[in-house]
Amino acid sequence: MKELVKTLVTEFDDKEYAHAYMEEFSNMAIAAQIKALREQRGWTQKQLAEASGMKQERICALEDVDYDAWTIKVLRRLAKAFDLTVKVSFEKFSSGILDVSRISPETLKRTSRTEDLMEFSHNGHGYTETLWGKTVTTTKPNPLSVVINNPAVNDIQYREPSRKIA
Repeated sequence: MKELVKTLVTEFDDKEYAHAYMEEFSNMAIAAQIKALREQRGWTQKQLAEASGMKQERICALEDVDYDAWTIKVLRRLAKAFDLTVKVSFEKFSSGILDVSRISPETLKRTSRTEDLMEFSHNGHGYTETLWGKTVTTTKPNPLSVVINNPAVNDIQYREPSRKIA
């Protein structure tokens, strides 16, 4: 992999080549990920088509590594069918080179929203709050913190993260 990275760094001195290479890689990676996600879920193209509201022939075309007419609308429909989200961002070429060197069927797989959030919250990534003397872990941050000086209702103070409210 180090040789691939070195080669791409050198070849990417040519701006046109760098952009063309990354465009082709992006097309291939999207198509490969659609197929990997479909297979991860044990679905046929027809089942993915039904889940996304498309025809089986369209799924076949989207899984073709030479397909290059992506739209965010189609990607969002697929994401919803897979119970995932779409992330689009502008990246540095060095990040793209690393993506090229790391891509594999395993790196393209993603767990669904429910599995992901369950694992996320069980691994301590939820938010911990102390309410009425008990520690509660939630998956959503509370914009107000509750501070109790003693059990008397008049001694409860509500605080926003950046300012105090008495």
